[in-house]
Amino acid sequence: MRKLLIFPFIFLLQGCFFGTFQTAESLRPGDVNAGWYVNIPLYFDASTRDESKQSGNGAYEYPNVGGYLLYGASNRIGFGIRGSFGEGIGPFTKIQFLDEKSTFLSGAIMAGMAYHPVAQGISLRGDLVFSKRLSLYSSIYWGWTVLRAPDYRRLAYDNVKIGDIKDFKEFNALFIGVDLKRKRGSSYFKKIPFGMTMEFTVPLTKYPAIFWGFQFTR
Repeated sequence: MRKLLIFPFIFLLQGCFFGTFQTAESLRPGDVNAGWYVNIPLYFDASTRDESKQSGNGAYEYPNVGGYLLYGASNRIGFGIRGSFGEGIGPFTKIQFLDEKSTFLSGAIMAGMAYHPVAQGISLRGDLVFSKRLSLYSSIYWGWTVLRAPDYRRLAYDNVKIGDIKDFKEFNALFIGVDLKRKRGSSYFKKIPFGMTMEFTVPLTKYPAIFWGFQFTR
């Protein structure tokens, strides 16, 4: 029984790490936002993944699970904690520098760090996010991520185990997503999460996968 419980945990520890899952809008002071997400690497075909492995880069093969908790500290700044099995867990901040109320769109910078207990090192991450409201209940967002994290592409090789991944590398990626919310007053939908986010991410690496992910928020 213990092995059955440990196996899925070890599997998720091997996850890939891309996924922002937030718009550029900040929270009001005192407000709290939280979400849990899953993202999955997708190749157009098996030959692209095999070419990546043959090139010596490895390949993205495993999904990732993560989440965040964000508190509004002021009208433009938020602080929180986030983590995933691919990055580790640690603090982050979100600073909004463009407001859609006075400009065409919203813009924000997110920065944080995380400790990864398996790779025994520190991940660093920065996100530049822009977003535009489509309605009261939906927004589209896009941007760029730079990340220092364990290189889990190497797990695609049979002779590499998760404990062997100790080196951290810098990764860059572009992303686009949509953030959806529901009306809070509906009793029929009260058991459904308040919001859902879906996102596509393309790493700026050779033989990239496309990451598709979704998040539920409260």
